[in-house]
Amino acid sequence: MSGTAPEVMAASGESIPRTFSARVLLTVAIAWVLFHLVAAGFGIVGSHVLRSVHLGGAIILTLCFQPLPRPWRWVDALIIAAVTAATAYLVVRSDAILLSNWFTHLWPERILGALMFAGLLEGVRRALGWGFIALIAIFVGYAILGPWIPGTFGHRGLSIDRLIFSFYLGSQGVAGMLIGISASVVALFLIFGEVLNASGAGNTFINIALRMGGSFRGGAGMVAVIGSAFMGMINGSAVANVASTGVLTIPLMRRLGFSRNLAGAIEAVASTGGQFMPPLMGPGAFLMAELLGISYLDVAVAALIPSTLFYIGLLLAVWLFAGKNGLQPIPADMIPSRAIAYAPLAMLALLLPVGTLVGLVVARFTVQYAVLIAIFIAAALFVVQAVLHRDAHRAVPKEPGPTWQLARALDFSARNVAYVGMIIAAAQIIVAVINLTGLGVTLSQIIVNMGQTNLILSLVLTMAVAILLGMGMPTPAAYAVAAAVLGPPLARLGLEVLPAHLFIYYFACLAAISPPVAAAVFAACAISRGSVIPTAGHAILLSLSLFLVPYLFVMNPVLLLQGSLSAIILAVVTSMLGVATLTLATIGYLMAPIPVIARIVFGIAALALISPGWVSDLVGLAVAGMVLALLSRRGLR
Repeated sequence: MSGTAPEVMAASGESIPRTFSARVLLTVAIAWVLFHLVAAGFGIVGSHVLRSVHLGGAIILTLCFQPLPRPWRWVDALIIAAVTAATAYLVVRSDAILLSNWFTHLWPERILGALMFAGLLEGVRRALGWGFIALIAIFVGYAILGPWIPGTFGHRGLSIDRLIFSFYLGSQGVAGMLIGISASVVALFLIFGEVLNASGAGNTFINIALRMGGSFRGGAGMVAVIGSAFMGMINGSAVANVASTGVLTIPLMRRLGFSRNLAGAIEAVASTGGQFMPPLMGPGAFLMAELLGISYLDVAVAALIPSTLFYIGLLLAVWLFAGKNGLQPIPADMIPSRAIAYAPLAMLALLLPVGTLVGLVVARFTVQYAVLIAIFIAAALFVVQAVLHRDAHRAVPKEPGPTWQLARALDFSARNVAYVGMIIAAAQIIVAVINLTGLGVTLSQIIVNMGQTNLILSLVLTMAVAILLGMGMPTPAAYAVAAAVLGPPLARLGLEVLPAHLFIYYFACLAAISPPVAAAVFAACAISRGSVIPTAGHAILLSLSLFLVPYLFVMNPVLLLQGSLSAIILAVVTSMLGVATLTLATIGYLMAPIPVIARIVFGIAALALISPGWVSDLVGLAVAGMVLALLSRRGLR
């Protein structure tokens, strides 16, 4: 069945599978996606069945989409058969499993559990690579070898039986909360993003970005930032965002004078912020809402100001870099007209599904119901557009028709859901070990003891751990593991739960541009043909001021829209000034190069503006204003 998977994954995304096995794979993938819509959207099956089919299907499709070399395809067939049997057992015996607290049929369940676990490891290896397998092996080894580990991190140890039961039949594995969130919420949003994108939302976003940012200095970089922010709303993955918008924006930046490394860095940083951008954000945001037991709307509202600060700081940094390097606006003939950029049908196909989704969430409907209705509207508008443009399709015989385009969107949805399913299932194993061994409690105590004397030091340690986890795993998994370890101690230190978890999530996102792994930077370099180290260096320089944004909203929750209107306005204005001042200090350019001493003073003024309190705000404003006045008198020399 997997023999023609590469044909389905043609680079152009346009090839129509012609062999029987490829069509079977496409059919299975679409059926699996539709199962999620029906099961999660309408709730017609129990959560245990949904989670089992979600994980089993994700493993099987991952093996099919990324098959072994042809002589070894029989291994794929054996693993798929084993995972299918293990999944079928979970579905058929769902009720008995939910009522039991240990194996009900000892040897069969042991064997099926071991086969399911082995199949998951192979799926994770193909989707995420050997590094993630090594990470899982370290945690599993820690669970087994606990009695032989000396000191604070030693524990009683877990038997192989206990690990298999916890993964296969217990509440820490297949039936775990993270996999449940992946199956019932994240999957639906990934499907929505693909269907919306198939309707032309990506092109609409880029056209709007060209209109909004193209006429500014360094316009191509501005377009990359604005376009990636828009795409992040429906994408939620830094690497996927780079891949989708970077193929358009990076060549545009190169054509207009940006260096390879700077172009790649701008796209990587802009795409990273998309995971933090309401209204949709990334999969980790849905994990956060479910883990905290709050509405997703509360998470999106809280992220509004921090994400705005992120993109304001980045836009300013790009504008300053453009002045420093003499980069010009985009030529007028390359900017689409208002009629093209804001074409009524294109805007309707974009705004109606997203607006419906946001409206239903604001009206406090469940997230599952809201996104399900949005998917149906996006699909319906897709069909309407296809009917209205059927003559154009007929005029280009080789171009796939609307039926295939929609099928391809569902197929891509299956690939994305399967990939994220592997990520979250791997994270579920790590979180299970953390919970079962007491590792989370141990690390929590260390952080709490440290924070009792210095809260900032605890926050810095939390930032470092979240970034380190994000270097080794995608954002949803990094946030899930970091939340299990770091969330409780931050709460015990007196921080509010939502700001603490947003702090963790923000840095799990920024790990995508943090060396040495910097996955978004690698993705951008693949398009720009730049060098990884210089590109990562530019990315850090562009985003240095952005690393302080989480400290702003943790120390001053007013920035999460928690407080009076006057307090919110004051906090937002001073924070924007602080980010802008720190960006000046980082880039070292305004209308001319800024001397080193002035940059240092700007940095001090920025820290004063960022600190809560009107006294520090006045001091920071006075210092920054005085430096600007002196520089303007001396011509910024």
